[in-house]
This record gives sequence, structure tokens and C-alpha cells, in this order.
Amino acid sequence: MKHEIKENPHPINFLSLVGICSGCIVMGLVFTMVNASIPVIQQALAVPLHLMQWMMMAFGIINCALLVTSGRLADMFGRKKIYLFGLSSSGLGMLLGGFSQGGVGLIVSMSLAGLGNAILLPVSQAMLVSEFPETHKSRAIALWATAIAYAMALGPIVGGVISKEWGWRWIFWSMIPFFVISFFLIALFSKESKNTVDPPIGDYWGMTFLGVGLTAFVLLTTEFNRFSGLTNSALFLLTMGAFIALWRNSRRFPYPILLPELVRKRVFIAASIASACLIFYIWATFFLLPIYLQNVRYLSPLSSGLIMLAITVPVIILSPIVGRRYHPHKAWLFSLIGFIFLLISSILQGGFGEASSVVFIVITTLFFGVGYGLIYGPTATAAISVVPPYKAGIASGTYVTFQEIGGTLGLALVVTTVRLYTPLSVGFQKGGVGLIFISILGCIASLLLKRQKSN
Repeated sequence: MKHEIKENPHPINFLSLVGICSGCIVMGLVFTMVNASIPVIQQALAVPLHLMQWMMMAFGIINCALLVTSGRLADMFGRKKIYLFGLSSSGLGMLLGGFSQGGVGLIVSMSLAGLGNAILLPVSQAMLVSEFPETHKSRAIALWATAIAYAMALGPIVGGVISKEWGWRWIFWSMIPFFVISFFLIALFSKESKNTVDPPIGDYWGMTFLGVGLTAFVLLTTEFNRFSGLTNSALFLLTMGAFIALWRNSRRFPYPILLPELVRKRVFIAASIASACLIFYIWATFFLLPIYLQNVRYLSPLSSGLIMLAITVPVIILSPIVGRRYHPHKAWLFSLIGFIFLLISSILQGGFGEASSVVFIVITTLFFGVGYGLIYGPTATAAISVVPPYKAGIASGTYVTFQEIGGTLGLALVVTTVRLYTPLSVGFQKGGVGLIFISILGCIASLLLKRQKSN
């Protein structure tokens, strides 16, 4: 008879798992809590909306530029060491965020948090794979993914409670103890691991080109009405030049951020574009919906957080159901139905006004949540399933980079559109056009996911 105790992971592995998950859970909370508290922070510090927009875009730009490179650096210098650095960066960002007196301080705070997130997300997965025996890897990764999903789901309501009871500064400060606990658990109980197979080469030029190109594009789209025609032209040329240089670099460099062979795979690029459209929608809505609920409908942060549960709870419920019913040939169908739900939600959002009923708002957000739950898992699985196992790491990094680019562009384009119109309720209706367009683009990308059964 097989001895059951041998199948259980060592207690040290469990403590390491708690440490790894704690850091990622906090980053999930940070994203949703800070977004849900933007109206409160803006009012308390009298910060203009475009600086609040830059606070979250700084998070996204740094995420995009460093996501793949941080995973490569962890492979080179040690995953535990780099993960601890990511925790320190995020913790420092939260500390500074709580002490911020204006927009610049908030931007610096979320930049540090973005650096930390770019490290914690990819490196945590690699640490789990090396930390646990084969029989427990899938269970550990499933627990990691579930913990992050629950953190993002609870973030809006937790943020509403904290900002109501203790003030917005504790949105940032309340995260610090979790970073400290995670730091010490990993320092004491996690083992160091490196990639000893691939050569220790980082695509620093690719990282630079991506960061410069994305920053120039975001500057152009968010601040064009403040810049002269000459400055806007220069930013456009810089954007084009940086992305052309990124593509040329990817064809010459042996281990680039962007693998040309992945871009040539129809299913991979279709899944990546579909996922980028979803994250575009998520980031724009998570930023704007609390502002609408609190500044137009005059609901409390707590009530706003409760309404946003209509987005996150369906994701938690649907994710395991979709996972059980997933099949490679059905990924396109899940994604297409999901984007149809997003399209309906975006059309309904066009009807948001100063007197919109809470029931109407909840129904609209439920459509969003159902679409989110149908798209997220199948597109990720479809993208990674078409590459060889030994390239799954770089494929995953490239896929997530597409997601972060989508989110950053969502903030840049939709939020800027909203800012250009007054009153705010009119801006929301105009911004909803961008969400309709991105939902249609997601439907097209979903159709391109369809595979021939012979393949």
C-alpha cells in the first residue's frame, strides 16, 4: 500500500507557497483597491484627472517594458533574489503612496509598484515550478491562480471599507505588512533556483525600445491637446521608430522579448490580441467606473465596491466551469461569446447618466463580468498550447506583455476621450464608443482562433 505521507509536500514548501502567494495576492489587491479609491484620492489631494490617469499608466508602462526581462534576469541571477527585490520595490511604492501629497508622488509610487508587479508575476510561477515536486506543481499553481483571482475580486469592496473607515492613505499602507510577511517567509523557507540550460542573455535593447515606444505613444494620445504640433509629430516619429527598432531587434537577437516565430503563429497572435482587447476593456472600466459611481451618481466608496463585485464574482464562478469544459477547438467559441457579452455591456454603458438606476448599472456590470470569465482562461490556454513546451516560458511572457500593452492603451485612449468632454456623464458616453470598438475587434480576433479539426 502506498504511504500517503510521502505524497504531502514538506512544511517548508507550504510556508514558501504562502510567501510566494502573499506577494502576488497583494498586487492583485493593489490594482483593484487603488482603482476603486481614485475618486477619493483625487478629491482629497485636488489632483487633476489626467495625473490620476498617469498614475495607473506608469504602472502599466513599466510592467510592459520589464515583464519578460525580469523573468530572464531571475533565470540568470536567481529567482528568489529577484523576487525579494520585487517585493521590496512594491513595498516601498506602497509606503510612498501613503505619504503622497500630490500627483507626482502617486506616479512615483505606482511606478515602483509596477516594477514590483513586473517581477512578482512571472518569477512567482517559475519559483513554484522549481519549489514543488512534480506531483504537487499543478496544485500549487492552481492555488496561486485562485488566490490572485479572489484578491482581485475582493479588492474593490476592501478598498471601499478601508477608505471609509481609515482614509485613503491606508489603501497603500495596509499592504505593507503582507509584503513584510512574504519577504521573510521567502527569505527563510524558499530555495534559490536558476536556469542553468539557456545562456544568460537579457534583451536589454528590446526592453528599452518597448518602453520608449509605449511611453511616446501614451504621451501622444493623452497629452496631444497640451503639446504643439511639432512635439506631437516628434512623438509620433519616436513611437514608430521605437517599434520598428523593436521588431528589427527581435529578428537579430537570439533571445528577444518578442519572438518573430510566435507572431507568425495565427492562433497565438489571435489569442494574444483577443486577450489584449479584454485587458484594454478591464483597465479602462476599472479606472472609470468608480469615478462614475462616486462623482456622477454620488455613491459611497463602499457602495461602489459592492457594485463592482458584479464584475469580479462571475469571473470566480465561471473560471473553473470554463476550465472543465475547455477544449482547444472551443477556445474561439468561449472567446467570441465573451466578447459579445462585453459588446452588450459597452452599449449599455452608453446609457449611463446622472439618474441611472443601480439595478441598470449592476446588470451592465454583470454582462462585463460574464464576458471576462468566458474570455480570460481559454485565450491564455490557446496561446500557450501552440508552442513547444520548452518555449512555454517565453511564450507566456510575450502573451502577458500583449495583455499589459492592451491595458495601458485602454487607459490612454478611453480615459483621455472621457476627459475631453464635459460634463463627466457625456464623457463616459463618448468613451464607451472605444469600448464598443475594442469589443468588436475582440470578436474578430476570436474568429481567427478557430482551428481546423485536422490540426
